[in-house]
Amino acid sequence: MINLGIGALILAIWIITLFLGKDIGLSMLLFTAPFVYFFIHLLEKNNKIKNSRSKILLIPILLLSSTYFIYDNTFFYNWNLLIIPILIVFMILGLIGEKLEINLDTIGTLLGVFLTPISYIGESIKKLVEAIGGKLSIKTNDKTKKIFKAILITVPIVLVIIILLSSADEIFANIFKSIFGNIFHMLWTINISKIICMLIAFLYFMGLFYYICIKYEVIQKIEENSSQRYDNFTIKTILISLNVIYLVFCCIQIKSLFIRNTTLNYAHYARQGFFQLMVVSLINLLVILIAKKRENKEEEKSNKYINYMSLLMIFFTFIIVISAAIRMHFYESAYGYTLFRLLVYCILLTECILFVPTILYILDKKNNLSKCYFTIIIITYVCMNFANFDNIIASKNVDRYIETGKIDMYYLKYEMGTDAVRQIFRILEASSTDTEEIKIEARKYLQNVYKRIDEEKFDFRNFNISKLLAKNLIGNELELNDN
Repeated sequence: MINLGIGALILAIWIITLFLGKDIGLSMLLFTAPFVYFFIHLLEKNNKIKNSRSKILLIPILLLSSTYFIYDNTFFYNWNLLIIPILIVFMILGLIGEKLEINLDTIGTLLGVFLTPISYIGESIKKLVEAIGGKLSIKTNDKTKKIFKAILITVPIVLVIIILLSSADEIFANIFKSIFGNIFHMLWTINISKIICMLIAFLYFMGLFYYICIKYEVIQKIEENSSQRYDNFTIKTILISLNVIYLVFCCIQIKSLFIRNTTLNYAHYARQGFFQLMVVSLINLLVILIAKKRENKEEEKSNKYINYMSLLMIFFTFIIVISAAIRMHFYESAYGYTLFRLLVYCILLTECILFVPTILYILDKKNNLSKCYFTIIIITYVCMNFANFDNIIASKNVDRYIETGKIDMYYLKYEMGTDAVRQIFRILEASSTDTEEIKIEARKYLQNVYKRIDEEKFDFRNFNISKLLAKNLIGNELELNDN
């Protein structure tokens, strides 16, 4: 308990020192690494670790934490504040032997890990005080007691004498005013809000460590052979009906999009449904999984038929995914490139990869589909973080500007971070037939970015490589132009 309390106190001081009043940069990695290390150390000390393989999640946790000082992307900046804690909880629960699946129960378990520690704050503090009291009672001897007694009596007397002598002699008073003045100034600079936040963090960490390392128990779920018999006829009816609809739809897609046999404007045609198709494809995956889970084990021939229908639906779903991607391509070619449109591609690509474990699951239900899905989604998400989306989006938009003279400067100015600065310089270098208005706007934007970064007070906590490189690049370019 004493080690737990010391660790909670140090981490509370550390988190306030790193984050309070500062933008997140290198600070995220500087906090996440020791926090996770100490948590694992506590679990090992309490013999709680049952599955060391869950430590593999340290890789995405630390990689995502490092993006805060490498890139300057607002979307991932916000989302990672949620994803990183969730991954830490998944890792901790995996280490102590909790088997998690992708369902509503898992969401409840995750919320419980975040909220339940609050109810254990009082008990954890009580145990900590008892542990400290026990230590003192063992180590305290007669000599130590005499020292404490002497200090308790001497300090008040000394303070009273100093006050009396200070009122009697001004020079003597000035000496102690300077001493105590520095102490009071130091206490004043430690803002009361910091102390309150530090106390809240300490109490929460105490409850969290106590709950997970001491109180949390993994309940072994006994798999019961359910006697419930599902109706295969209903499942087959649903799959056949959907496959017939998708057959007709896919024929239309092949004719209109792939063969380009349509009189409609392609940008307008694409705008009609790429998002809807993406949602439909995700629903199809869900239908396949439910159909496979609810098949009647006693009807072997019927189950094989369901498998064939499920595989056929995956084929149609794949065509729908390709159709959605092509529609998005036409749409962004006409209207430009944005983060949302790039995310659609990433979701569609991830879904195509998910088809592989889904097919394996259809052929063999024993495959751990939840683990495969989780692994693929995490790897894809980490890759997305390091893909430098702002730079890609800005590059595509500048290419479009050079080719067509069209560009959405508002989006580049207000939705992109400093990762896009290098691409903005290409606007200044472009020999477009358009007016100089865009170039003037781009130059003003770069000057404002330089001014904003220059006004920020950087230290090790909010250090960011993207902002530093952008500042140096703009500064050098401005010097060259001025000369």
